Amino acid sequence: MVPQALWGRNLRALLAKDDWDRIRKDAYARSGSRCRVCGGRGPKWPVEADEGWQYDDTARVQTLKGVISLCPDCHAVRHWGKTTTDGRQNEALAWMAELNGWTRAEAQKCADDAMGQWQDRSRFQDWKCDISWAVKTYGVTPIEGGDAIALERNQSFVKAAREHYASQEGLGSYLHHLFHES
Repeated sequence: MVPQALWGRNLRALLAKDDWDRIRKDAYARSGSRCRVCGGRGPKWPVEADEGWQYDDTARVQTLKGVISLCPDCHAVRHWGKTTTDGRQNEALAWMAELNGWTRAEAQKCADDAMGQWQDRSRFQDWKCDISWAVKTYGVTPIEGGDAIALERNQSFVKAAREHYASQEGLGSYLHHLFHES
């Protein structure tokens, strides 16, 4: 899961719109506008672009490995924190269980484990983001001001998450601690 310090730091923030559009549309074309996980399509739009990242937890570097197409349901599972903040975790949890042939408890354990990993990663603010895959593969150049756009998005996402979790009565979880101590 994406550490809190990197929320909003993605190709959409760091590249010109035309460059991001070319990369995401290429992902759609490579998959035949079908989800790379379930093979399905969404009801409003067939697929969405999802960036695949590798994390070096020691050096604290997030490295882009590619962009794939996911249906909105699979994308909601991949972005569990945002889905939870948006209040859509029950639907995403049910989809995760169905897709994997798991019980609801097994899907919940997977989500809880991912949130634990997110908590560990989010203790640090000095994460770096490496998008050299996009630069090498597509010949794109990060835009001037992309870091400022990413920071603004990060602050917006953190604020929304704080507001969401502050409204949850009795929330004594690590999320509450993390959002209100950082």
